[in-house]
Amino acid sequence: MRFWQGFWAIYRRELFQDLTHPVAYVFIAGFLSASVLATFQLGGLFEAGRADLSSYFQFHPWLYAVLMPALAMRTWSDEVRRGTLETLLALPVSRAALVLAKFAAAWTLVALMLVLGTTLWLGIALLGPVDHGATLVGFCGSFLMAGAYLAIGMAASAASSSQAMSFVIATSISVLLTAAGLPIVSTIFAGLIGDQAALMLCALSIQDHFDGFQRGVIEVRAIVFFMSLIAAWLAVTFLFVTNKRVGGL
Repeated sequence: MRFWQGFWAIYRRELFQDLTHPVAYVFIAGFLSASVLATFQLGGLFEAGRADLSSYFQFHPWLYAVLMPALAMRTWSDEVRRGTLETLLALPVSRAALVLAKFAAAWTLVALMLVLGTTLWLGIALLGPVDHGATLVGFCGSFLMAGAYLAIGMAASAASSSQAMSFVIATSISVLLTAAGLPIVSTIFAGLIGDQAALMLCALSIQDHFDGFQRGVIEVRAIVFFMSLIAAWLAVTFLFVTNKRVGGL
């Protein structure tokens, strides 16, 4: 019971801070603008001649690889900058509740961002028949994938007291995992670390696991992959936070 009381208290605190901080609205506006621009200019939505959002979802992995680290870099690094980390760690709340609450609050902001993005869905529906089931699957998959990138960003933020450094670390890992399935990347890594290691890296490709959602197909292996990725990186975050000491870092 105490776990959930602590969780909800921190969750409300974090969500309130996010929703009252101008960075959150810059983040949301940046995603909506970039995703819509990419859909029409790079994805060729009108040129495709069909009313679906596959060209919208195909750019989400790359957008998240940059935007999620930017959103997550404040979660722990900003506590150090403001001098509130010691106070936060001294609260009668378990480290696990702290980590999960901060993650859930940021993920809620992502959900709000995606809900606002459904306006494009409604607009495309006016142009012609849309497979609403496939589109809903795409949004759900995008939300799940965003959680994986967010967890990576939180781990980097917990590992570094510098927002800039945590952003660089998280973005580097995110881009690597996004591009891991590309043939040119697998070929390069096969020459550097060997074929077997390269195949293992390719199996961690976020873009490949999102491909089914993008096409409106629910794949259990993809759900397990993203949930496992979230759990693994939150566990890393928990370890870094546990090693932080009240009275010093």
